[in-house]
Amino acid sequence: MINLQHYHRLTGKLALDWTLRLQAFCAMLVMAATLAWLPILVKHLLDGAFILRDPSLIQTTSLLLIGLFVVRAIASYVSLRATGKAGSQLGIDLRMDFFNKLLTLPAGYYARYDSHQTGALITHINTIAQTATVLIAQLMQDGLTIIALMLCTLYLNQEFAILLLLITPLLALIYRASPSRFNKPSPKSLQAADDLIEHLSQSVAHFRKIRVDGGQCHESQRLGKISATIAQADAQQAHTKAVMVPFDQVITALIIIAIVYTMTLHAINGTLSLPETAALITIALLLIQPMQRIANLPKQLEHDQTALEAIFAFLDQPSEQDSGTFSIAHGNGKLIFEDVCCDNDTQTKSVLHHLHFTLRPGEVVVFTGYSAEEKNALIDLILRLRQPASGRILFDDHPLPDIRLSHLHANIALVPSDTFLLDDKIAGNIAYGTLHCSDEAKITSAAQMSHAAGFIRHMPEGLQTNIGPDGTAITPEQLQQIAIARAFVKNSPLLILDEPFSQQEPVTGNRLTAFETLIQNRTTLIFNPSIPQLQRIDRIFVLENGCITKNLEGVKCKKSQA
Repeated sequence: MINLQHYHRLTGKLALDWTLRLQAFCAMLVMAATLAWLPILVKHLLDGAFILRDPSLIQTTSLLLIGLFVVRAIASYVSLRATGKAGSQLGIDLRMDFFNKLLTLPAGYYARYDSHQTGALITHINTIAQTATVLIAQLMQDGLTIIALMLCTLYLNQEFAILLLLITPLLALIYRASPSRFNKPSPKSLQAADDLIEHLSQSVAHFRKIRVDGGQCHESQRLGKISATIAQADAQQAHTKAVMVPFDQVITALIIIAIVYTMTLHAINGTLSLPETAALITIALLLIQPMQRIANLPKQLEHDQTALEAIFAFLDQPSEQDSGTFSIAHGNGKLIFEDVCCDNDTQTKSVLHHLHFTLRPGEVVVFTGYSAEEKNALIDLILRLRQPASGRILFDDHPLPDIRLSHLHANIALVPSDTFLLDDKIAGNIAYGTLHCSDEAKITSAAQMSHAAGFIRHMPEGLQTNIGPDGTAITPEQLQQIAIARAFVKNSPLLILDEPFSQQEPVTGNRLTAFETLIQNRTTLIFNPSIPQLQRIDRIFVLENGCITKNLEGVKCKKSQA
């Protein structure tokens, strides 16, 4: 069954750009009008040739016919161009809706993210953007054409116009019941084929039991019954086709006979001349294609139904909701976990158990011993990308759910383990996410504090050098320095470092100095498999099996005791 609501939503998106819609509609109106004038000009041409025998009328009409097709060609160009632009804009709108939805889904979605499904949705969007636009435009064009030709018929001969009005719906129904409709398997036959495949799979899977118990005969009879069901459904469809095809042919013949009979009577009575007859035949011929396309519309809608359902099913998923109302311009960085437990995405087991600790403003804490799932769950809880199963988390003594999400994230800087690179300038990469409040002075200062200024000076255009897949290549160490510079630009009181210190490639020199500078006066959570060689570490938490099993003194405390 066709869900017209999906097409209504698409039409609503197309209606947003009224200028393109107006251009396309005016061009289609001109095309329909030119087609409606064609039979009238044919009548005048034959009048000049056979009735009036007027060469000047023939010449004038011929020139008008040429002008008519020129105007129609121009209108066709405008219509196709506007339709193409509308299709491109629809594709942009749908892709932007897709991107915005993808970036606002709950964190649990990303755990089961499927790149193949995303690729299929993008393909569906690209296809629908073109086919749906063309389909809607063609429906509008055919509708206007049929109306214009009916008005032309009414002008030439009212009785023939009434006859066309009566037979047009009947012809559409006949076309819908064309033989091609019966060439595909019936739903009953498809269901029986699915049952046959399922039972065959069962027979193959349990072949040992069937052979030991001597069930071959029973299985053969059972599969034979299902096979007979398929044959019965096919025979029923063949019988229906055998009845409908001759019936359609008879109805079509009767319609043609009725048209010919009506035109013959008018010719005998002298109410219909040869030019008028030719004009009416021209109208009948011009009506065939628009009527066929409109009759075939349900088939085309069914063809795009699956793609539309997939697109809107994704777009209708609930986004992450922000229930916070409290605003924090720039916090102190105090973070409290009160008996926090967290389940995994499927809620089948607990990942974190009864975490209870307080991080004071400016304190540097290292987490180690964790699994990847435990680390990601803890970071997601702090970022409020997932909710705890029990307990609560406070930032500056305010429960996280009460804080506006944008304000919470503005107070947190994250240096991830897999720092990504934009296909942009170095300045754009450093100021990522804060371009609206970052000037060149802040970006330059951040580059200097992260010690990225050293390699930036050797770039072809400095901060304005394009880097990324299509730009200048940089090393992983330089990429990490850019990530540190981002954190300096954001200047948040709470800092999360996600495994920045690798055992294979130790962080030394300028990068280590940059980290030392970055953690100053910030509440810092460092997730790392080993203890980093920093001058200051206040505490070390060993996170094992979802619990903090050890709370050790850090480097600073040991030095003070010494």
